[in-house]
Amino acid sequence: MAPLSSCSCPCAADPTRIAGLAAGVGATVAWYALPDYVRSRPLRGLIKTGLLGVIGWSLVSMLPDEPELAPYDDEVDCSKGAEAADEDPLEGVTEAAPCELAVLGGAVAGSALVTLALERWLFRRGERRRASGVRFAHTRQGLALGGLAAVLDAATLASRSQGACGLPRG
Repeated sequence: MAPLSSCSCPCAADPTRIAGLAAGVGATVAWYALPDYVRSRPLRGLIKTGLLGVIGWSLVSMLPDEPELAPYDDEVDCSKGAEAADEDPLEGVTEAAPCELAVLGGAVAGSALVTLALERWLFRRGERRRASGVRFAHTRQGLALGGLAAVLDAATLASRSQGACGLPRG
């Protein structure tokens, strides 16, 4: 496998991000292949709860590094109160309008409904294929979705990564 970084130095790619990518892809394959190996719905739910933890760690491990905080300014004296009593400390702070919150809530609900519909469709498709005699029907679509996840994750990492030496990609 080619490194995700095209840095010209002989440094290796960040192993934590590579492990995160591998764990996420593996969890994705396991998530969608699970009905072929575990027929009990409650047990699948329990296993998927654990897979959510793996996927969560995978996402966090692939986040970009946070910039360092600026050094503390020792010359700022915070012991005295505000000099001007007429200054409003909340000036410029706005609250979300109810219509903005409604749009946000609608987007979250819509996303959840689309995800649920897609998950149900994939499960039913796998069950139809299994009933028609296709072996490992869920596993096959899990491998396809895992491959798609691998390509998208690798492209995301490659688009924002730097070489392990800290130099921008060449």
